[in-house]
Order: sequence, then C-alpha cells, then structure tokens
Amino acid sequence: MGAAAAGTAGTTALADAIASVEGRFGTHVLAHGDRAERRATERHIQTDSSLDALAPGLSSGAPIAFIGTGSTGKVALAHRAAAGAQRDGGTVLWIDPTATFDPLLAARSGVDLSRLIVVRAKTRDAVLLAAGAALRSDGFRLAVVDTGSPLAPCVARIDDLAPLLPIVRSSPAALLVISDTRPMRLAIPTFTVARVAWRARFGRTAGWTSLVAERALFHFAALGAESHDLGMQSALLEKTG
Repeated sequence: MGAAAAGTAGTTALADAIASVEGRFGTHVLAHGDRAERRATERHIQTDSSLDALAPGLSSGAPIAFIGTGSTGKVALAHRAAAGAQRDGGTVLWIDPTATFDPLLAARSGVDLSRLIVVRAKTRDAVLLAAGAALRSDGFRLAVVDTGSPLAPCVARIDDLAPLLPIVRSSPAALLVISDTRPMRLAIPTFTVARVAWRARFGRTAGWTSLVAERALFHFAALGAESHDLGMQSALLEKTG
C-alpha cells in the first residue's frame, strides 16, 4: 500500500471514529485544542448578581435546577439567567408546558424577547424534543424547562428530563430546570430557593426575601416588580454582627 493510500485509509478511519463518538455522545463533544480552550473561557453565564458566586453556577454543557415551592422567586432568578445568556450574544429557549410564562415580567427583568423562543409543549415527549433540539444546536446559549406547579396537569416533571443530561454535557448551551419539587431519581445540581422573610404593607404581603442555595439573598416584590440582589448572607451577617 502506498503512502497516499495509507494516508487516505487513516483519514477515513479517523472520520469513522469521530462520527461514532459524536453519534453516541453528541456533535459538540469533540473539538480542536484552540477551540476547546476558547470554550472553557466562555462556559460560564454571568448574571451580574450573587448567583455568579454560587457553585457550580450556570455554565454551558451543564445542567442545574432551581428548586422551591411556589412564589419563592425561582422564575425571576431564571429571568436573570436568561438575560445573562443573551448578553453573551445567545438565544434562549423557554419551555412552558403550563402556559405561565409572563413576557412583561421577563422584559422588566432584562430579557430581550426578540431573542427568546417560548415553546408550550403539551406532552413529555414534546418537552424532550424541543429541549434536545436546542441543546444540539449552536444557536442557543440556554434552554429553560419550567415544569410548573405540581397542582397543574402533569406534562413533565424533573425526573422525566433524564434523557437530556447526556445531551447537555456536549452542548454549547446550559440547561436550567425550574421545579417545585426535588428530583427523586435524577442526579442534577440544584439551587434551593426558600423564603426566609416577608414584608407587609396595609395588611398584605408586599414582598419577600428568599435564600438561594443557602448562601445568596434576593428580595422579590409582589405584583411582578423587579427582584433585588441583597448579596451573600455571610457578608450581610458580618455587616450586622
């Protein structure tokens, strides 16, 4: 076999090996060294808030979940994440099976609605199809799946999203799941969001403060006003201690 034939055979074998790996683990799992180094510096999604100080944080190729009961501020925090992803120049997919997405509230939180695609998937398979397509695409920086309230008709719960984990690991996008309940079987990093204080006005709740991942404090006003980053709990305790 001549040198040219041997080189052609080697190239074909390499191409077959790459196709096999990408077919099994995703089209973005392999990259040239300079490209991989560039991706490493672009992985983190900056929200310009205390969320950025929490580990593991929002990063491309990684899943994370905001977990908490209703009216704790999970969706407002997800809006911050979406706005941060868009500042990187990316598009955001928001999967909204329960049709609860509020575009006005999102816009007040800094989300660019022209670079946000909302999908109201009606079945579990439709949720997986839409999220999987976004994670396999180069055009998205973040895919958000809002599973909705457990009182709403069940379309997809957090445990149903297991097929997305191997896809996101080789994706240029991050996967953010919003859920009222913790997963029972799915191994996914979580930020718990829990109310720790309330503010009343004229006998009614005017806002509340939530602790995120047991470290960061955010204040949320009622009636869809903007959220406010209060900082890290440890730093606030030092100031008041």
